[in-house]
Amino acid sequence: MDPKRRQTILIAAAAIFAIYGLFQLPGLLKERHAGPGGMPGAGGLRAFIAQTTARIISSRPGAYDQYVMRMAGSQWGRDPFSGTLLTAGASGGKDSAETMPHFAYNGFVQRGNRRVAVINNREYMAGDQLEEKGFFVEKISPSKVIIKNKKAGSAFEIPLSEIE
Repeated sequence: MDPKRRQTILIAAAAIFAIYGLFQLPGLLKERHAGPGGMPGAGGLRAFIAQTTARIISSRPGAYDQYVMRMAGSQWGRDPFSGTLLTAGASGGKDSAETMPHFAYNGFVQRGNRRVAVINNREYMAGDQLEEKGFFVEKISPSKVIIKNKKAGSAFEIPLSEIE
């Protein structure tokens, strides 16, 4: 197709769309936008708020929401931020924190099928008791070590710390 003819067709199409837009513009300007809930003005806003409030009050929380509300007030077994075990204290059932020793997984060595973990700068194999009484090395992997607290019957994992 000739470039001049192509240019003429494109200009004609643009002119047709522009004329169509000019005819549609007055109708768009006259159209009023409705407020919330399809009702214009402040009265419509009050009705929308009343409708929404009524829906919220009448709706029941789902199973997940009920679980979250039920668990929000329950006691945690372990504080995930401070590394302390939370146990029920002897004084009237109040919460007290039993401090857990700090463990740092410093290194990993494997010779054949023998795995050695360096914890707090000391070497341990699986099943060894740690320097802190009641704690044992349960499992050793290159990225983490699992330590078991025999007294509490709990186990937790310590990731390999690259920089001490």
